[in-house]
Amino acid sequence: MTKTNQSILVSRRGMLRLLGAAGATALVGFGNLDFPSLGRKESITEADSLSCIVRPSQTEGPYFVDEMLNRSDIRTDPTNNQTKEGVPLRLRFQVSRVVGAACAPLAGAFVDIWHCDAQGTYSDVSEGMFNTRGLKYLRGYQVTDETGLAEFVTIYPGWYPGRTVHIHFKIRLFAGSQRTFEFTSQLYFDDSLTDIIHGQTPYVAKGTRNTRNSNDGIFRNSGEQLMPSVTLDAQGYLAVFDIGLTGVPATAAPTITGATVQGKKLTVTGTNFGTGATLFLNGEVQPKTVNDTANPTTVLVAKKSGLRIPAGASVTLQVKNPDGTSSNLFRYP
Repeated sequence: MTKTNQSILVSRRGMLRLLGAAGATALVGFGNLDFPSLGRKESITEADSLSCIVRPSQTEGPYFVDEMLNRSDIRTDPTNNQTKEGVPLRLRFQVSRVVGAACAPLAGAFVDIWHCDAQGTYSDVSEGMFNTRGLKYLRGYQVTDETGLAEFVTIYPGWYPGRTVHIHFKIRLFAGSQRTFEFTSQLYFDDSLTDIIHGQTPYVAKGTRNTRNSNDGIFRNSGEQLMPSVTLDAQGYLAVFDIGLTGVPATAAPTITGATVQGKKLTVTGTNFGTGATLFLNGEVQPKTVNDTANPTTVLVAKKSGLRIPAGASVTLQVKNPDGTSSNLFRYP
């Protein structure tokens, strides 16, 4: 942890002092880094028969830009390599699909997040007093792994007039380039935690926020069901959000996330590879392609396709499952 990060974290004693007696009561369990009052509320709708939580959708808002930035750490702007300052926040999504009365991990889902910086500005938009067109900080997506997990490293959001502190997110599925499913909503945080963090550098320069959860019109529409569980970790805070999605297509499309060549062998990695999936290289079917024995849904091995990729050449890969769903077009290398 850097010296800067150490200066913006709050010790157990400091947090209790800031919150006072009421805060001390709310932070029962702090000794094991658990914040019962700072996570999801008991009023969240959770069917007794489900192991995941069905959450409400909310408005996308005016600041979504489909940048298609595949990255877990969204703090740095790729256009200028500048890193946004703020309290470190790891945000972990556990995404499931609801089928009948059961939940199953949803692999291959694209999870986008975007939010404002410590001073309340979004990247790549022009709005009122700021113009950040061309910048891409605090935006990105991750593809859920075979367990349904997607994780980001970001900062705790700042605020701007009329809204409580929040993070936007969108979960999508694709069949090739065609979107087959989309869910959009927002995440919120307990006001007592926000008060603590916003009393620190660099947030304090913005001044006192004028909107809290209780008087945010969007939060009042089921926002209490959209609060992740928040705990301290070694670098800052960890927010974990469990979500079950209904209406997901019966089969998620395969997704290619990487490829390597070793001699004759081409290995393709990703998610949702069906048994007997077909691999295409520049549009041509690759014979002798098999699912990896140890990781059949995430690794395909084309035993002789490495020979079809000349040194220094760039090729396009795609996977098609037996049910007809196709992956993204992946450029290698």
